[in-house]
Amino acid sequence: MQIAIHNQGEPIPDYALSRLFERFYSLPRPATGQKSTGLGLALTRTMLELHGGNVSLANHAEGGVVARVYLPLS
Repeated sequence: MQIAIHNQGEPIPDYALSRLFERFYSLPRPATGQKSTGLGLALTRTMLELHGGNVSLANHAEGGVVARVYLPLS
């Protein structure tokens, strides 16, 4: 099963795309400039991989970001 979610927000800077799932890596939030812990995406990827799945984030060609989550049905 695959789920794709597309938002209309700001794209992810190119320099950050390859690092988003690293523990403790965080970008400043657009509204506040504050950073988070940088653990959410790392934990998400780890949990999905433990169940045979995966997750990816990419900039959408028409703007925004697409998150894709895959989990096997069996």
